[in-house]
Amino acid sequence: MNFQENEPLFSSKLFLYLSRILVLFTFSIIFKSFDHTFVNDLRVMDVRGWTFSVVYVIFGLIVWEGAVWLARILEKRIGGGSASRRLTILCCALILYGMLAAVGFGFLYAITDIVLFHRYEAWQSFKRLSYDLNFGIFMFYLLILTFNGIIYYYTAWKEYQVQAERLKRENIQARYDALRNQIDPHFFFNSLSVLTNLVYKSPDLSADYITQLAKTYRYILDKKFENLVTIQTELDFLESYLFLMRIRHQQSIQFGIDIEEKIRSKGMIPPVSLQLLIENAIKHNRFSSADPLVITVKHEDGCLVVSNHIRRKASTEISSGIGLENIQKRYALISEQGIEVLQVNDMFIVKIPIITAT
Repeated sequence: MNFQENEPLFSSKLFLYLSRILVLFTFSIIFKSFDHTFVNDLRVMDVRGWTFSVVYVIFGLIVWEGAVWLARILEKRIGGGSASRRLTILCCALILYGMLAAVGFGFLYAITDIVLFHRYEAWQSFKRLSYDLNFGIFMFYLLILTFNGIIYYYTAWKEYQVQAERLKRENIQARYDALRNQIDPHFFFNSLSVLTNLVYKSPDLSADYITQLAKTYRYILDKKFENLVTIQTELDFLESYLFLMRIRHQQSIQFGIDIEEKIRSKGMIPPVSLQLLIENAIKHNRFSSADPLVITVKHEDGCLVVSNHIRRKASTEISSGIGLENIQKRYALISEQGIEVLQVNDMFIVKIPIITAT
């Protein structure tokens, strides 16, 4: 049986009271096995035996509810104290409550035995405050209250775990949103600087540039609240971005994409990841029309591999911390897999894991 699927059943009041009745009924049978009036008559489950069990269960349910009520009242009254102090007071109060419950049941047991069965053994034991009777009843009720305490604190612990997990997820989402929001002004202002120069050179080309720029920025806005997108969706966005790069750098940059159709449709990555990696390669490498920078994107062993030849610029641009670091942190927040950054011979390689939809 799957516990998570049946958790509503286990948490229901019907299951709670049925489990209590079962525990109390079991204790009543155990208690009768120590009562000589049942053992000697060899009638543990005759009419008198069943009556005893019914009275024990009903009285036990009342005592159990009283214990729950007492625990709640004490928690409200001493909620501001330390955990050890609260636990000590709660234990002492429940032990005292268990002693009173034991005496109360001893009296009820004796009276019921006299009225219904004209037997006075229990009454004689109660009048003498018999150690066997009262201590035995007290131990059984103490076990019941202990069981109740375990359930009570387990429920509280479980609620704490759920709340802690919710707060953790909210914190992760807030951090992810902060990382994602870094992309917007960074990409937008870089593109505007190119457009400013292009308007004077070629109005027609600048119109196409504005169209593609609008598509790329629309993508960023549309995917702003999504943690993952399909690779095909990212590649569609990348086409518009690459158009902007070709306008800006002419034939100085060449792109190659080799990803299977199945991987494109099923695989997922954080939005704008490929764009950041390509922008990172353009930012840190020198290139020209005679010696273009070749950037390739391919699928390999469950990852998208973005690679380019290393041609470091003489003067390195000041990093904004948005490229590789942004992707690394986003993967750390949404997946157990991280990105891999390698330098093999004269190649700079970044591998980003493909997350499959579940």
